[in-house]
Amino acid sequence: MSNHRGGKLLYNHLELMQIQAEVLYVHDQAGRITTINESTHQPAPRLFWGQTAAGRMVRFRSDVPNRFIHDILQSMDQGDSTEQLANVIQALEKDQKMKGLWIGPAFAFHEPTRDYTEATLVTEDNQYCLEPGFPTLLSELKFRGPCFMITENNMAVSVCYSARSSDKAAEAGVETLKDYRGNGYAMRVASSWAQAIRRSQRIPLYSTSWDNYSSLSIARRLRLHLYGTDISIY
Repeated sequence: MSNHRGGKLLYNHLELMQIQAEVLYVHDQAGRITTINESTHQPAPRLFWGQTAAGRMVRFRSDVPNRFIHDILQSMDQGDSTEQLANVIQALEKDQKMKGLWIGPAFAFHEPTRDYTEATLVTEDNQYCLEPGFPTLLSELKFRGPCFMITENNMAVSVCYSARSSDKAAEAGVETLKDYRGNGYAMRVASSWAQAIRRSQRIPLYSTSWDNYSSLSIARRLRLHLYGTDISIY
């Protein structure tokens, strides 16, 4: 269960994973996932598996037949972690072939990160700065707030926004233009975004894939709290 300590809302790792699933995906009344929690409404993965030290959290897409679910869940308890994943894929492929696989760490910004200078909040008055480098973000801004940026010559060169949101948490999306990387801008925008999410009484989350080394570096430098591993099978 969650509790209050020192004015902060704390959750165990499994609860954080459950909260993240609700941020990432739209659920139906049966608790199945249907689409990605974005305005594009793209299909969710057929299986979202969140593994934590406190246990696992599993969500099946609404079109996965019930007759396969029991076997898939059983395969999660057979063998070591590598074998378990292979077994799950094999069981899921009895329905249809795998089209994609995502594996990566899931983090939370638990502590304030005051080591980095405040970035600029994107508002109606300054959102034009996004147009040169981040036109897509500008067009989606009403779904992505709060959004913070670092600018040079009135042009946004690094941004952090809410990639997906719920009433309990938000997932960070961080982007820096290629020519401006390596300056610590990503840490600044991510830190400012996390502070704003925390002020809204929500949990700032951050996840990436194991092969995204620049994103993993941001997580390490911000001293984010690792609470589990995400596995998405399409």
